[in-house]
Amino acid sequence: MPNWLIKSTVHRAISWLPRRQVWNEFLQTRVTKSLDLTAGQFEAKVVECHRHLECFLSRTPGAGEFTVLELGTGWFPIIPLGLYLCGAKRVWTIDIDPLLRPARIQRVLQYFCDLDRRDELRKLLPRLQAERMERVRSLLPRVGREAPGAFLAQIDIQVIVRDAQHTELHAGSIDLLFSSGVLEYIPRPVLQRILTESRRLASPRAVISHRLNLVDQFSYFDRSITAFNYLRYTARQWRWRNSPLINQNRLRISDYRQLLGEAGFEIVCEESISGAREELARVKLSPEFEHYAKEDLLVVHSFLTARVAASQQPAQQAGVAKP
Repeated sequence: MPNWLIKSTVHRAISWLPRRQVWNEFLQTRVTKSLDLTAGQFEAKVVECHRHLECFLSRTPGAGEFTVLELGTGWFPIIPLGLYLCGAKRVWTIDIDPLLRPARIQRVLQYFCDLDRRDELRKLLPRLQAERMERVRSLLPRVGREAPGAFLAQIDIQVIVRDAQHTELHAGSIDLLFSSGVLEYIPRPVLQRILTESRRLASPRAVISHRLNLVDQFSYFDRSITAFNYLRYTARQWRWRNSPLINQNRLRISDYRQLLGEAGFEIVCEESISGAREELARVKLSPEFEHYAKEDLLVVHSFLTARVAASQQPAQQAGVAKP
């Protein structure tokens, strides 16, 4: 049985190397094979793309053209491409590391084209625009001739490699801001500043949509531990067990509610899934988690949708007459 502490140690060693993301990519590509995008994984992301889009459109009737910012580009630009196919005017995707590669973009495009050819894509993306799908299909032979950012720019997807605390995008320019399993890796002080930046970027009609995975990520590797394993350690203990490559902040769902509120957003929908109570009961909680309600600690997955708080909206948009 693989031990999660071994994986943590390997990650720590890699983090000390120059160009650590290159070595991490090599590990995931050649050893763990975790960068092998399967058809099932691709389709799950397309379904999530539709979910983020509906979070926006259902709360913004007659939206027309809309702009998007993705926090955390990652390895495969599936959701940005899906949103382009569904009519996004422009999509920005930001990551502190340049993780896109031509071969992975080609794989994503091929999956989209294959699903469309089998008449399956529209079932997952009901708002699919045929002319945009044709545009993507026409570009498929050209993948690899240009850098990933230059290639995606041809379909109005702008790749930004920088810290999301300072995007340098115009204030009020984003209508849909989303992330997919990203916020749980960001230290709380940094996340506070990213959400503050998100508020600056949010247009008056903006919708914020975040998928959270609040599981101890090592439990996917080591089946002897549970989703709640990391709650047993103090901050000092966790510092030496946490992976620098998948830096889990261990924030609970109530922490995210608080952070969004402090940044000027109000949650309009929360869909959460809880883990097994008996698994949590087997974990001796670190003192810093003892004050949380059990229902709070039990949440392992959540989909949060928020908008700019009414108190921060211009008077006419908040439904209040101007004095």
